[in-house]
Amino acid sequence: MTKLQEYLCNYITEDRISDLASDEEYIHAQQVRDAAEKKLSALLITEQIELFSCYMDEENYLASLHLRHIFQEPLALAPDLLNLTL
Repeated sequence: MTKLQEYLCNYITEDRISDLASDEEYIHAQQVRDAAEKKLSALLITEQIELFSCYMDEENYLASLHLRHIFQEPLALAPDLLNLTL
């Protein structure tokens, strides 16, 4: 990832992601996910909860890699923009 890509990615993920806190669809999806996780955790023993947590960490990491690659595609369409230095 170039410095410009890294800067833009950080800006979006750190500064703009807070906008999701007021997005009704996002809030609803988060509530549904949290309820499902509570139901699942109530049925699992401690070892299974730990395994599930490790799995979710890896799933979240994979999803972030996926989103990073998707994010890079639009930037690749603008080569002049990528030649700028910060």
